[in-house]
Amino acid sequence: MLERVPDDIDKREGSIVYDALGPTAYIQAEQYFLMNNYLDLVLPDKSVGEFQDRFLVAFNLFRKPAVKAIRKVETTGPVELDSRWELEDTTYIITERVSETEYRAECEQVGTIGNMYFGKMVPISYVVGVEVILSDVLLEGTNEESDDALRERFLIKVRKPSTSGNIYDYYNWAMACKGVGAAKVFPLAYGPGTVKVVIADEDKTAATPALLKTVKEYIEEMRPIGATVTIASAEELPVNIMGRVKLKNGLNLGKVQAAFRTAFNAFLKDNAFDISYVGYARVGNILLETAGLEDYADLTINGFSHNIELTDEQIAVIGTVTLEVMG
Repeated sequence: MLERVPDDIDKREGSIVYDALGPTAYIQAEQYFLMNNYLDLVLPDKSVGEFQDRFLVAFNLFRKPAVKAIRKVETTGPVELDSRWELEDTTYIITERVSETEYRAECEQVGTIGNMYFGKMVPISYVVGVEVILSDVLLEGTNEESDDALRERFLIKVRKPSTSGNIYDYYNWAMACKGVGAAKVFPLAYGPGTVKVVIADEDKTAATPALLKTVKEYIEEMRPIGATVTIASAEELPVNIMGRVKLKNGLNLGKVQAAFRTAFNAFLKDNAFDISYVGYARVGNILLETAGLEDYADLTINGFSHNIELTDEQIAVIGTVTLEVMG
Protein backbone atom coordinates (compact mmCIF):
# COMPACT_ATOMS: atom_id res chain seq x y z
CA MET A 1 0.00 0.00 0.00
CA LEU A 2 2.84 2.38 0.83
CA GLU A 3 4.53 1.61 -2.51
CA ARG A 4 1.57 3.20 -4.32
CA VAL A 5 2.04 6.48 -2.41
CA PRO A 6 4.27 8.95 -4.33
CA ASP A 7 7.77 9.34 -2.91
CA ASP A 8 7.36 13.11 -2.51
CA ILE A 9 4.76 12.47 0.23
CA ASP A 10 5.92 11.65 3.75
CA LYS A 11 5.07 8.00 4.40
CA ARG A 12 7.49 7.24 7.19
CA GLU A 13 6.28 5.39 10.29
CA GLY A 14 4.27 7.87 12.36
CA SER A 15 3.29 10.04 9.40
CA ILE A 16 -0.36 10.83 8.57
CA VAL A 17 -0.32 8.54 5.52
CA TYR A 18 1.32 5.68 7.41
CA ASP A 19 -1.11 5.91 10.32
CA ALA A 20 -4.11 6.18 7.98
CA LEU A 21 -3.18 3.05 6.02
CA GLY A 22 -2.08 1.00 9.05
CA PRO A 23 -5.50 -0.25 10.28
CA THR A 24 -6.60 -1.23 6.77
CA ALA A 25 -3.34 -3.06 6.15
CA TYR A 26 -3.77 -4.93 9.46
CA ILE A 27 -7.31 -6.07 8.56
CA GLN A 28 -6.24 -7.14 5.08
CA ALA A 29 -3.32 -9.15 6.47
CA GLU A 30 -5.68 -10.85 8.92
CA GLN A 31 -8.08 -11.74 6.10
CA TYR A 32 -5.26 -13.19 3.99
CA PHE A 33 -4.17 -15.27 6.98
CA LEU A 34 -7.70 -16.60 7.52
CA MET A 35 -8.07 -17.41 3.84
CA ASN A 36 -4.78 -19.30 3.84
CA ASN A 37 -5.89 -21.31 6.89
CA TYR A 38 -9.52 -21.80 5.87
CA LEU A 39 -8.99 -25.27 4.40
CA ASP A 40 -7.09 -26.41 7.49
CA LEU A 41 -10.02 -25.35 9.65
CA VAL A 42 -12.71 -27.17 7.69
CA LEU A 43 -10.97 -30.42 6.72
CA PRO A 44 -10.52 -33.23 9.26
CA ASP A 45 -6.76 -33.73 8.98
CA LYS A 46 -6.01 -30.28 10.41
CA SER A 47 -9.24 -28.91 11.90
CA VAL A 48 -9.28 -28.04 15.61
CA GLY A 49 -11.69 -27.09 18.35
CA GLU A 50 -15.14 -25.88 17.33
CA PHE A 51 -14.39 -26.35 13.62
CA GLN A 52 -13.49 -29.99 14.21
CA ASP A 53 -16.65 -30.54 16.27
CA ARG A 54 -18.86 -29.04 13.58
CA PHE A 55 -17.27 -31.09 10.81
CA LEU A 56 -17.59 -34.41 12.67
CA VAL A 57 -21.29 -33.93 13.48
CA ALA A 58 -21.95 -35.16 9.93
CA PHE A 59 -20.29 -38.46 10.89
CA ASN A 60 -22.25 -38.78 14.16
CA LEU A 61 -18.98 -38.39 16.05
CA PHE A 62 -18.81 -36.16 19.10
CA ARG A 63 -16.03 -35.01 21.41
CA LYS A 64 -16.01 -36.70 24.80
CA PRO A 65 -16.71 -34.06 27.45
CA ALA A 66 -14.73 -33.66 30.65
CA VAL A 67 -16.04 -35.69 33.60
CA LYS A 68 -15.91 -34.97 37.33
CA ALA A 69 -14.34 -37.56 39.63
CA ILE A 70 -16.46 -39.39 42.22
CA ARG A 71 -14.49 -40.19 45.36
CA LYS A 72 -14.93 -42.27 48.49
CA VAL A 73 -14.87 -40.25 51.72
CA GLU A 74 -14.22 -41.78 55.15
CA THR A 75 -15.26 -39.87 58.27
CA THR A 76 -15.12 -40.18 62.06
CA GLY A 77 -18.82 -39.38 62.27
CA PRO A 78 -21.87 -38.29 60.27
CA VAL A 79 -21.63 -35.29 57.94
CA GLU A 80 -24.34 -33.40 56.08
CA LEU A 81 -25.11 -34.10 52.44
CA ASP A 82 -24.17 -31.16 50.19
CA SER A 83 -21.46 -30.05 52.62
CA ARG A 84 -18.33 -28.86 50.87
CA TRP A 85 -14.70 -29.74 51.57
CA GLU A 86 -11.31 -28.89 50.12
CA LEU A 87 -7.92 -30.54 49.64
CA GLU A 88 -4.99 -28.90 47.87
CA ASP A 89 -6.33 -27.36 44.61
CA THR A 90 -9.66 -29.22 44.65
CA THR A 91 -13.05 -28.95 46.32
CA TYR A 92 -15.65 -31.67 46.88
CA ILE A 93 -19.33 -31.87 47.70
CA ILE A 94 -20.82 -34.78 49.65
CA THR A 95 -23.45 -36.36 47.41
CA GLU A 96 -24.40 -39.73 48.92
CA ARG A 97 -24.38 -41.47 52.31
CA VAL A 98 -23.13 -45.07 52.29
CA SER A 99 -22.89 -45.43 56.08
CA GLU A 100 -22.36 -43.16 59.10
CA THR A 101 -18.64 -43.06 58.35
CA GLU A 102 -18.54 -43.54 54.58
CA TYR A 103 -19.80 -41.19 51.87
CA ARG A 104 -19.48 -40.43 48.17
CA ALA A 105 -18.24 -37.02 47.10
CA GLU A 106 -18.07 -35.32 43.71
CA CYS A 107 -15.10 -33.18 42.77
CA GLU A 108 -16.29 -29.72 41.77
CA GLN A 109 -13.44 -29.36 39.25
CA VAL A 110 -13.79 -31.33 36.03
CA GLY A 111 -11.01 -33.51 34.69
CA THR A 112 -8.22 -35.68 35.99
CA ILE A 113 -7.33 -33.26 38.79
CA GLY A 114 -10.12 -34.91 40.80
CA ASN A 115 -8.15 -38.19 40.81
CA MET A 116 -4.91 -36.74 42.13
CA TYR A 117 -5.16 -36.03 45.85
CA PHE A 118 -5.67 -38.25 48.91
CA GLY A 119 -5.76 -37.41 52.60
CA LYS A 120 -7.39 -35.22 55.22
CA MET A 121 -9.81 -32.59 53.92
CA VAL A 122 -10.65 -29.18 55.35
CA PRO A 123 -14.32 -28.14 55.63
CA ILE A 124 -15.61 -25.22 53.59
CA SER A 125 -19.10 -25.57 55.05
CA TYR A 126 -19.46 -25.09 58.82
CA VAL A 127 -18.53 -28.48 60.30
CA VAL A 128 -16.90 -29.20 63.67
CA GLY A 129 -15.78 -32.33 65.46
CA VAL A 130 -15.46 -34.57 62.42
CA GLU A 131 -12.37 -35.62 60.50
CA VAL A 132 -12.85 -36.42 56.82
CA ILE A 133 -10.41 -38.41 54.69
CA LEU A 134 -10.52 -38.45 50.88
CA SER A 135 -9.70 -42.00 49.77
CA ASP A 136 -10.55 -44.23 46.79
CA VAL A 137 -11.40 -43.05 43.29
CA LEU A 138 -14.81 -44.54 42.52
CA LEU A 139 -15.28 -42.93 39.11
CA GLU A 140 -12.25 -41.37 37.45
CA GLY A 141 -12.42 -37.77 36.33
CA THR A 142 -11.37 -37.27 32.72
CA ASN A 143 -10.34 -34.26 30.68
CA GLU A 144 -12.16 -33.17 27.55
CA GLU A 145 -11.07 -35.25 24.57
CA SER A 146 -8.17 -33.62 22.75
CA ASP A 147 -8.23 -32.65 19.07
CA ASP A 148 -5.66 -35.35 18.26
CA ALA A 149 -7.58 -38.11 20.07
CA LEU A 150 -10.85 -37.14 18.39
CA ARG A 151 -9.11 -37.01 15.00
CA GLU A 152 -7.72 -40.50 15.57
CA ARG A 153 -11.20 -41.84 16.38
CA PHE A 154 -12.54 -40.24 13.22
CA LEU A 155 -9.83 -41.76 11.02
CA ILE A 156 -10.42 -45.21 12.52
CA LYS A 157 -14.17 -44.83 11.98
CA VAL A 158 -13.85 -44.00 8.27
CA ARG A 159 -10.94 -46.34 7.50
CA LYS A 160 -12.38 -49.30 9.43
CA PRO A 161 -16.13 -48.98 8.97
CA SER A 162 -18.49 -50.55 11.49
CA THR A 163 -21.07 -52.93 10.03
CA SER A 164 -23.47 -55.43 11.61
CA GLY A 165 -21.55 -55.96 14.83
CA ASN A 166 -18.13 -56.55 13.26
CA ILE A 167 -14.87 -56.11 15.17
CA TYR A 168 -14.73 -52.39 14.34
CA ASP A 169 -18.22 -51.89 15.74
CA TYR A 170 -17.13 -53.14 19.15
CA TYR A 171 -13.93 -51.10 19.00
CA ASN A 172 -15.77 -47.88 18.12
CA TRP A 173 -18.46 -48.51 20.74
CA ALA A 174 -15.82 -48.95 23.44
CA MET A 175 -13.83 -45.89 22.34
CA ALA A 176 -16.98 -43.75 22.30
CA CYS A 177 -17.35 -44.16 26.09
CA LYS A 178 -16.05 -41.40 28.32
CA GLY A 179 -12.82 -42.37 30.03
CA VAL A 180 -11.69 -45.04 27.56
CA GLY A 181 -8.25 -44.38 26.06
CA ALA A 182 -7.54 -47.69 24.30
CA ALA A 183 -9.43 -50.83 23.38
CA LYS A 184 -8.77 -54.24 21.85
CA VAL A 185 -11.41 -56.63 20.56
CA PHE A 186 -11.20 -60.43 20.58
CA PRO A 187 -13.93 -61.98 18.39
CA LEU A 188 -14.97 -65.55 19.24
CA ALA A 189 -13.00 -65.21 22.49
CA TYR A 190 -14.92 -68.03 24.19
CA GLY A 191 -16.37 -69.70 21.12
CA PRO A 192 -19.09 -68.84 18.55
CA GLY A 193 -21.31 -65.89 19.48
CA THR A 194 -18.85 -64.44 22.02
CA VAL A 195 -16.82 -61.24 21.98
CA LYS A 196 -14.29 -59.95 24.50
CA VAL A 197 -13.36 -56.27 24.68
CA VAL A 198 -10.32 -55.28 26.73
CA ILE A 199 -10.04 -51.60 27.60
CA ALA A 200 -7.65 -49.15 29.24
CA ASP A 201 -8.46 -45.75 30.69
CA GLU A 202 -7.42 -42.39 29.25
CA ASP A 203 -4.02 -42.63 30.97
CA LYS A 204 -3.51 -46.02 29.26
CA THR A 205 -3.63 -47.84 32.58
CA ALA A 206 -6.00 -50.48 33.99
CA ALA A 207 -9.69 -49.57 33.85
CA THR A 208 -11.70 -49.11 37.05
CA PRO A 209 -14.77 -51.26 37.79
CA ALA A 210 -16.95 -48.18 37.19
CA LEU A 211 -15.49 -47.68 33.72
CA LEU A 212 -15.94 -51.37 32.89
CA LYS A 213 -19.59 -51.07 33.93
CA THR A 214 -20.10 -47.99 31.75
CA VAL A 215 -18.62 -49.68 28.68
CA LYS A 216 -20.55 -52.89 29.33
CA GLU A 217 -23.88 -51.07 29.56
CA TYR A 218 -23.23 -49.01 26.41
CA ILE A 219 -22.18 -51.99 24.29
CA GLU A 220 -25.17 -54.01 25.54
CA GLU A 221 -27.40 -51.25 24.14
CA MET A 222 -25.62 -51.23 20.78
CA ARG A 223 -24.68 -54.86 20.06
CA PRO A 224 -26.65 -57.22 17.83
CA ILE A 225 -29.01 -59.73 19.45
CA GLY A 226 -27.36 -63.03 20.29
CA ALA A 227 -23.81 -61.93 21.04
CA THR A 228 -22.37 -62.55 24.49
CA VAL A 229 -19.97 -59.75 25.38
CA THR A 230 -17.27 -59.72 28.06
CA ILE A 231 -15.65 -56.42 29.06
CA ALA A 232 -12.30 -56.67 30.84
CA SER A 233 -9.55 -54.35 31.95
CA ALA A 234 -6.12 -54.37 30.41
CA GLU A 235 -3.47 -55.95 32.61
CA GLU A 236 -0.67 -53.58 33.53
CA LEU A 237 2.92 -54.74 33.13
CA PRO A 238 5.28 -52.33 34.94
CA VAL A 239 8.49 -51.69 33.01
CA ASN A 240 11.50 -50.91 35.17
CA ILE A 241 14.60 -49.40 33.56
CA MET A 242 18.13 -49.48 34.96
CA GLY A 243 21.41 -48.46 33.39
CA ARG A 244 24.54 -46.34 33.49
CA VAL A 245 24.76 -43.18 31.40
CA LYS A 246 27.34 -40.68 30.24
CA LEU A 247 26.19 -37.07 30.53
CA LYS A 248 27.29 -33.96 28.71
CA ASN A 249 29.38 -31.60 30.77
CA GLY A 250 27.52 -29.68 33.45
CA LEU A 251 24.20 -31.50 33.13
CA ASN A 252 22.26 -32.80 36.11
CA LEU A 253 21.43 -36.52 36.27
CA GLY A 254 18.04 -35.84 37.82
CA LYS A 255 16.92 -33.64 34.92
CA VAL A 256 18.17 -36.10 32.30
CA GLN A 257 16.46 -39.00 34.08
CA ALA A 258 13.19 -37.04 34.30
CA ALA A 259 13.37 -36.17 30.58
CA PHE A 260 13.93 -39.83 29.67
CA ARG A 261 11.08 -40.93 31.92
CA THR A 262 8.72 -38.44 30.24
CA ALA A 263 9.72 -39.56 26.73
CA PHE A 264 9.52 -43.28 27.57
CA ASN A 265 6.16 -42.86 29.29
CA ALA A 266 4.82 -41.03 26.21
CA PHE A 267 6.05 -43.88 23.99
CA LEU A 268 4.26 -46.50 26.11
CA LYS A 269 1.01 -44.52 26.15
CA ASP A 270 1.09 -43.82 22.42
CA ASN A 271 1.57 -47.52 21.67
CA ALA A 272 -0.77 -49.17 24.17
CA PHE A 273 -2.20 -52.35 22.57
CA ASP A 274 -0.21 -51.61 19.39
CA ILE A 275 3.02 -53.30 20.48
CA SER A 276 3.51 -56.96 21.42
CA TYR A 277 6.76 -56.33 23.27
CA VAL A 278 8.84 -53.54 24.80
CA GLY A 279 11.89 -53.40 22.55
CA TYR A 280 15.33 -53.31 24.12
CA ALA A 281 16.69 -51.38 21.13
CA ARG A 282 13.78 -48.94 21.25
CA VAL A 283 14.45 -48.13 24.91
CA GLY A 284 18.10 -47.57 24.02
CA ASN A 285 17.11 -45.20 21.20
CA ILE A 286 14.92 -43.17 23.54
CA LEU A 287 17.86 -42.92 25.93
CA LEU A 288 20.18 -41.70 23.19
CA GLU A 289 17.57 -39.17 22.01
CA THR A 290 17.31 -37.71 25.52
CA ALA A 291 18.82 -34.23 25.67
CA GLY A 292 22.04 -34.12 27.65
CA LEU A 293 22.83 -37.84 27.39
CA GLU A 294 25.79 -38.97 25.28
CA ASP A 295 25.95 -42.74 25.80
CA TYR A 296 24.72 -45.60 27.99
CA ALA A 297 25.82 -49.03 29.21
CA ASP A 298 24.46 -51.99 31.21
CA LEU A 299 20.87 -51.20 30.21
CA THR A 300 18.27 -53.60 31.61
CA ILE A 301 14.50 -53.83 31.28
CA ASN A 302 12.91 -55.56 34.26
CA GLY A 303 16.35 -56.99 34.97
CA PHE A 304 16.94 -58.39 31.47
CA SER A 305 18.99 -57.29 28.47
CA HIS A 306 16.41 -58.26 25.87
CA ASN A 307 12.87 -57.47 24.70
CA ILE A 308 10.03 -57.83 27.21
CA GLU A 309 7.09 -59.70 25.70
CA LEU A 310 3.49 -58.63 26.30
CA THR A 311 0.43 -60.86 26.23
CA ASP A 312 -2.54 -59.89 24.08
CA GLU A 313 -4.29 -58.30 27.07
CA GLN A 314 -1.30 -56.55 28.62
CA ILE A 315 -0.24 -52.93 28.33
CA ALA A 316 3.17 -51.73 29.40
CA VAL A 317 3.22 -48.95 32.01
CA ILE A 318 6.25 -47.11 33.29
CA GLY A 319 7.70 -48.40 36.53
CA THR A 320 10.96 -47.27 38.10
CA VAL A 321 13.75 -45.54 36.20
CA THR A 322 17.17 -45.81 37.84
CA LEU A 323 20.10 -44.29 35.98
CA GLU A 324 23.63 -43.92 37.32
CA VAL A 325 26.48 -41.82 35.95
CA MET A 326 29.31 -43.81 34.41
CA GLY A 327 32.43 -43.75 36.52
